[in-house]
Amino acid sequence: MKWYADDSDMRTIKDLKVPNMILLGGIAVSHENERPLREAVENAKSKFGNKRLTIKWNFKDLKTKYEEQGIAPDHARMMTQMFDLRREIFDAVSNIDFTIIVSAVLGYSSDRKILVDLKSDLSRHVFSNGLMRFSQHIKECNPDRADVVLDWPDGSISKPFDVEYACAYSKGKSKDGIDYMSGSLESLKFNDSISYTRMPHSTLMQLSDMIIGVTREFMQHALDEEKSGHGVKLLSTVANKFRGYPNNVIGRGISVNTKAVKTRKAIEQKFKELYVIGS
Repeated sequence: MKWYADDSDMRTIKDLKVPNMILLGGIAVSHENERPLREAVENAKSKFGNKRLTIKWNFKDLKTKYEEQGIAPDHARMMTQMFDLRREIFDAVSNIDFTIIVSAVLGYSSDRKILVDLKSDLSRHVFSNGLMRFSQHIKECNPDRADVVLDWPDGSISKPFDVEYACAYSKGKSKDGIDYMSGSLESLKFNDSISYTRMPHSTLMQLSDMIIGVTREFMQHALDEEKSGHGVKLLSTVANKFRGYPNNVIGRGISVNTKAVKTRKAIEQKFKELYVIGS
């Protein structure tokens, strides 16, 4: 089984100059379902162009990359079809078995310099929380092996993730000494290191990017009713894929650091309202 995890960030305070919450996560999929899931995404993409064209939730960010490849017209055309393409992909994967695991960590400051300085620690912390949930998922499912696949880190700085993974693998503890309830990753037949890939070349990392995108829009809506993007409705297509669905998603499928009490409660209430009670 593999956990494909991408990262993103968001602001929980209006008019904040820099994001103060980091998200990391995506899909956990068995070896048997990895190919069917990839083919489902690519078949959906083929209805709008070449199945290997790169997509992501913030598709406009790919404009320069498409221009560099000499396919700018494809980007312009797909931008006009993006709502339909997203829906096609989410509908296509909804019947395939996979699990969504997302971690979110709130930084306790509105000061730009402090948040920038804390970025490395927050990245390690959000990864640790997500890895703990994935390791528990592996303990429950007991597959032959487990792998963690991360999108290529910003600035090629992988140390925060590598250090955390090494501690969890050998000791069953975080770098801060917090026990992994699952035990050591080694005892669960995890690979001994993280694998890194570049999202433009990995269909399933692109899917994880889209999962993180809709999850972020849902969280923004949970914290501010006026923010209700396309992703809030689209998430209903795969909401039942979150680990712990329907009653224990917050804590199992969506991990929010425990000190962020108000944020965690708002997300939990809105998830139940939109995707459990109202589903």
